[in-house]
Amino acid sequence: MIKMPEIQTRKSRNLIFTTLFLFSLFTACSNDKAGQNSVNLPYIGHHDVVYEAVEGYEIGDTIFHKVPKWEYLTQDSTVLSSQDIDNKVWIVDFFFSYCPTICPPMTKAMRGISDSLSDYSEDFNILSFSIDPDRDTPARLRLYRKRHEVTSENWFFLTGDEEETHTLGIEGFQIHANADEQAPGGFAHSSNFVLIDKNQHIRGVYDGLEPESREQLIIDAKKLLNAN
Repeated sequence: MIKMPEIQTRKSRNLIFTTLFLFSLFTACSNDKAGQNSVNLPYIGHHDVVYEAVEGYEIGDTIFHKVPKWEYLTQDSTVLSSQDIDNKVWIVDFFFSYCPTICPPMTKAMRGISDSLSDYSEDFNILSFSIDPDRDTPARLRLYRKRHEVTSENWFFLTGDEEETHTLGIEGFQIHANADEQAPGGFAHSSNFVLIDKNQHIRGVYDGLEPESREQLIIDAKKLLNAN
């Protein structure tokens, strides 16, 4: 016959083992191949859990939304692709140079962010995608930069296929960017700035016209830039 104290000891051991097992399982499932969320910023967009091991992923890993690959002309008529800057932090917005409403103040606000992060200029890029590429030629984008006193070499104004750009904004960067005959200038887009980490994950979305939101963007960008 097993004595009562021995039964209680076994129950206690089983409880400890179960607790440790569940803790280790939770820890394993909380990891992802891009690294743990050491900078304490969310991953924005859809995500999935790996149920069958594949190259680069193990069972239980989380796959977070990533911005798809892209290739555009810059204001200098050079080709820039996502692969050219895939190891850098990005700050992204969508605009068009003929915009009569929010684009000029957005550009001014982004210039302030660029100035605040000037010490990190080699480690991040600002990307402004035109949603009106028929009119926003490289020459037009150079003129826009000059008018708005943009001199940062790590800030690119980009133009490409209109439909692909609208899709990239909505599905890739998760912000509104589209043609709209009812909107001033014929296009409608979000005033948001999007923060992208070095693995092309969306880590924050901020209202570019709100000072407090821009200050938070600067803080969060520095977290990513200072992370290992």
